[in-house]
Amino acid sequence: MKAKATTHYPFLAGAGEMAEITRNHDWSKTLLGPPQNWPQALRVTLSLLLNARFPMVLFWGPQHLCFYNDAYRPSLNGELAPAETVGKPGAQVWPGTWSLVGPLIDQVLAGQEAIWREDQLVPVYRSGQATDRYWTFSYSPVNDESGQPAGVLVTGLDTTRQVLTRRALEESEAFSRSIVEHSPVAKAVFIGQDMVIRTANEPMLQLWGKDDSVLNKPFMEAMPELLTTPQLQRMRGVLASGETFHQTEERFELIRYGQPYTGYYEYTYKAIQADDGSRYGIICVATEVTAQVLARQTAQASEASFRALIEEAPVATCLFVGPQMRVEIVNAMMVTAWGKDFSVKNKPLIEALPELEGQPFLDILANVYATGVAYEAKAAPVDLVIDGKLATYYYDFTYKPLRNEQGEVWAIINVSINVTDRVLAARQLEASETKLRGIIASAPAGIGLFVGRDLIIETPNQTFIDIVGKGPAIVGLPLREAMPELVTEGQPFLHILDQVFTTGVEFQSPGSQVKIVQNGIMTDRYYNITYTPLFDPQGRVYAILDIAIDVTEQIKAQQALEETEAELRSAIELAELGTWSVDAATGLVSLSERHAQWLGLADCDHPLPIWLACVSQPDRERIEKALLVSLQTGGAYQQTYTISNARTGQQLILQAVGQTYATKAGQPLHFAGTVQDVTAQRDLVLALANQVQQRTQELDLTNEELAQTIEELAATNEELAVTNEEIASSNEEYVAINEELNATISLLNRSNENLQRFAYVASHDLQEPLRKIQQFGDLLKTEHAAALGSELVYLDRMQAAAARMSTLIRDLLSYARISTRVEIREPVSLSQLVAHVLTDLELVIEETQAQIQVDHLPTIIGDGSQLSQLFGNLLGNALKFRRPGVAPLIEIKAQLVSLADLPLSVKPIRSADFYHQLRVMDNGIGFEPQYSQRIFEAFQRLHRKHEYAGTGIGLSISERVVTSHGGVITASSEPGQGATFTIYLPA
Repeated sequence: MKAKATTHYPFLAGAGEMAEITRNHDWSKTLLGPPQNWPQALRVTLSLLLNARFPMVLFWGPQHLCFYNDAYRPSLNGELAPAETVGKPGAQVWPGTWSLVGPLIDQVLAGQEAIWREDQLVPVYRSGQATDRYWTFSYSPVNDESGQPAGVLVTGLDTTRQVLTRRALEESEAFSRSIVEHSPVAKAVFIGQDMVIRTANEPMLQLWGKDDSVLNKPFMEAMPELLTTPQLQRMRGVLASGETFHQTEERFELIRYGQPYTGYYEYTYKAIQADDGSRYGIICVATEVTAQVLARQTAQASEASFRALIEEAPVATCLFVGPQMRVEIVNAMMVTAWGKDFSVKNKPLIEALPELEGQPFLDILANVYATGVAYEAKAAPVDLVIDGKLATYYYDFTYKPLRNEQGEVWAIINVSINVTDRVLAARQLEASETKLRGIIASAPAGIGLFVGRDLIIETPNQTFIDIVGKGPAIVGLPLREAMPELVTEGQPFLHILDQVFTTGVEFQSPGSQVKIVQNGIMTDRYYNITYTPLFDPQGRVYAILDIAIDVTEQIKAQQALEETEAELRSAIELAELGTWSVDAATGLVSLSERHAQWLGLADCDHPLPIWLACVSQPDRERIEKALLVSLQTGGAYQQTYTISNARTGQQLILQAVGQTYATKAGQPLHFAGTVQDVTAQRDLVLALANQVQQRTQELDLTNEELAQTIEELAATNEELAVTNEEIASSNEEYVAINEELNATISLLNRSNENLQRFAYVASHDLQEPLRKIQQFGDLLKTEHAAALGSELVYLDRMQAAAARMSTLIRDLLSYARISTRVEIREPVSLSQLVAHVLTDLELVIEETQAQIQVDHLPTIIGDGSQLSQLFGNLLGNALKFRRPGVAPLIEIKAQLVSLADLPLSVKPIRSADFYHQLRVMDNGIGFEPQYSQRIFEAFQRLHRKHEYAGTGIGLSISERVVTSHGGVITASSEPGQGATFTIYLPA
């Protein structure tokens, strides 16, 4: 009978059977004695052991007294009951294996490091028979309170099943490898989650385009080109589920023997199972079906090419089959042109478009079908029901018969282009041209047309003929012959007209002086001149519309007015007077410099309250009231008041006189007057009180003279007002004429915009065949490079030509997108913009070791996208046209220049007082000076294309960008000395 423990020990607590046995054991009869006397290290370790779910054994003390938990019991020698082994020496419990285990325990107790063994063979004796078991275990010391090993804790795991399974797998793999390696079909075996290539036969290696170095590597490491494909996930899915995966005709982009290769494959992934049913790998069987797939695709492409040709055609296209004209194929553009939907497919044409009944088209189609003769029509009218309304539309169309192998007509292809807008626009244009000729003939301005580069004079009105002064015989003459004085007098107009013809940019010049021999007499006249380029359907300038308005009298009146104002300013200066004026509408006060200095104000223009603040407080209300009365009633103003200098505080006494000027309707326009510092007079009166009477007489005399002067100034101002009114009246007439002319020019501009949109769409359509040429060229090089031999050179030349054509079309699109004026107007920091451009060119800069020096650049109002193109072209050219063996040096400098400082040859599109001058300078190959204008013409190249790549459009785009911003770009250079591009933009 076992004695029951009478005392409860917490460290022996536990729910398992071994915990119960350990608590109930009579420890007083053992070497350890009662549990209350056990060392603390033993107690802690036993508490851990009895509550663990992992197999553990504890050998304690020099006798190796053993303890173990429930998780270890299945591995215990079956000849002894658990109650008979607890607390017994290990040699008694495991006599068969103690020769192996005992030395390991003694080694740990001797103070050596813990011991670890993996898959260790440990014989287990059951009923006198030894059974091989494999264990992975560790022997760890358990230290007592003194820090010395007092016991050994053994944690272990029976790995017999895993070891035997692995051995079986290895044997199965060896067998599978033998089958795979000798198979005539491409096969491979992949092991584990990483799909390590355990074996792959020669057909599979050839299919992959690899050698046997891929063996024993993870699949994705061996074939990194498949990283973006789902192959690894598919393999793992087969390994996890055990379900076979089969795929047919899947496309793969492989690297076979170092070269890209596109192929199609049929393959199967099947899981490999061990004897115990677990899955440890997959086997892949694959077959290349590239030839079959490409053959089928070619057949399908041949069958679908005709349908795609129709459905994807950029114009309305359809196919009528059989004598009933059944709508076999129709694209979206044709359905839209008919005003129907795709329900018309497979219907006879008369059912699809019943409104054709009574119109000639069905008879024409029947005749084409019967005779096999194609039919073509231009701007043919057709009545169609679109959006529920019957209306007449106009089409260019063709009916082309298609024949079968026997030569019989089996279908008719119909291609149609809706030209309704063009027909109606032509009619409107004819009416507009008739109206334009009427406007030109009756316009008070001189209007004429200069046709061609020789500027042949056509359709001049009588005013234009009178301006030229040579009679109606000038019609049909070149301008230089009709007006030779333009050459003999060195006038710039022929050069300006040539620039307009070249650039297509309108030129306007108000008040230009022109020397003209009118009726045999040389005259100096002034004209407001507008040269407007006219474009043909190809977007080329074919003529220039000249509009000239005689403003000689206004200019001379303005000059006389300026002379009078100059004399007036001289008189005011001599009299040491200040002037001032007040705008009746805005209340803005404008002061002369002398007047502003008296008040201590830095600027000459201020709101009325600022000016009043300088008047002393006692006088302020009186002065404000008097000024308002003058502005409201138009009466004269004469006041004396004290002011305080805003900077120095000095007080002055001012005497001011003035007058309000109004419109003919009596509406006040502005107040103008003079002011005089009378402080000295006041001080002199106080100092010389004994001479008051004499001084008063002198002052009265002076005042009379001043009054007379003021009256004279007032009279002069009245004359100026009358002159201004006359100028205003003339300007109103000029504005009315300009409005009519601008309406006409707007109509012409809309036509030009339509032409530009047409060019844009056409250029896009040209890109598609070029892309196909390049793609097919790549396919030929990839699949037949070895067979082509010397013919490969011609293939390369073909692709290079297609690439150059594609670049040219892109440049043409860029050129077409840039209008002659800026549509987006926003602040653009040129410093930030150039920094972004240099970032885009970073690789070229690094390769050429270029040095870029950029000044601080201004912020301007414009279109950031266009300006990026400008600097991208200029900097790209500077890097491209570099001298061999010399690192490029590029400098960008900026400064502000006035209108007066511009070179005589620079005529900006938009007038301004100041301009930003931007210079882009390089040390490249440069060019001959005589080409300084030619380089801005489209398609002009100074070098052969094999020397320097490009289309010759970049600088044309740059000039157009600058022109659209109202500026001018010039170029200067010497061969081998670099080039300088100078840009002037209005500030």
